Amino acid sequence: MGEFSKRIGDVGEDIVKDFLALIGWINPVRNFDIPSIDPEKHEKDSHGIDAYFHYKSPTISKTLENILISIKYSKDKYPNAPVEKFKSHYRDLGMAIESFKKSELRAKNINSRSDIEAVFDRGIIFWLNNVDDDSFDLLERLSKLEAPKDFNHDGIFLIDNKKIEFFFNAIEFVKRKFPGKEIDFTYFSTGLNNDNETPKNGSVMPIQYLGSNILPIRVQTENERNTLILISRENFEEEELIKLIGLAKNITANYQSNTIIAFPDYNRLQHEQLVDNAKLIVEESSFTKTLTVENFNPNFRN
Repeated sequence: MGEFSKRIGDVGEDIVKDFLALIGWINPVRNFDIPSIDPEKHEKDSHGIDAYFHYKSPTISKTLENILISIKYSKDKYPNAPVEKFKSHYRDLGMAIESFKKSELRAKNINSRSDIEAVFDRGIIFWLNNVDDDSFDLLERLSKLEAPKDFNHDGIFLIDNKKIEFFFNAIEFVKRKFPGKEIDFTYFSTGLNNDNETPKNGSVMPIQYLGSNILPIRVQTENERNTLILISRENFEEEELIKLIGLAKNITANYQSNTIIAFPDYNRLQHEQLVDNAKLIVEESSFTKTLTVENFNPNFRN
């Protein structure tokens, strides 16, 4: 049983490792321990960290983002009542971040940087399993849960099967469409990253995008022309398309670009007239003539 559990754990770690590479989080520190700052409160002397990554934030200027990662992978489906199990995972990672804030590793990384003015310490729980169940949405089941507030951290994100599948499918769609081209993530203007030093695009995906249903990607194609791809986790709706067209116009205001907006269920036969109507509503032909709408999931109708 112990060997089987280890194999399951190895599979989970490999999935997460591949995912982190896909979003530009290259060579995270993996599988190490940090001492607990409060063994009595934490009920343990140390915390095992599955992975750790840090980067200079493109969404908040002059800020370092430290990310601690917890991987929970199982051969079994999610529990029908997942709240208590999630709270347990959340507490474990919350305690680890609390101790990390006082760790030598954190202090060393901060002291080696002269280009930052703020530091955020965040976490990600990858709660994954080996069961394909399209009817179960873990994030939806936990959407109204108030997370425990007993620990000092700057936010913990939860990634379940459906969420990680969205990112894999979205990025693979872009790779299929633009083989051999360099893929960058486009960084939304947040009001906190408007200085001239912060990049507008880059290879590292910000952690904040894990909580978003829109993934913005830029590809430089022929004749130095850019293509902006907005990939939506939401199903196709005309109102949603109009919102994304407005977002795309705002992003591409400073450069010539083609634009692709992709949905998981777009069907040309069913939706093409709605797309044409949305373009008429926008009333800017110079933009809409370079806009296409597609399905990012691979199927024979694409």
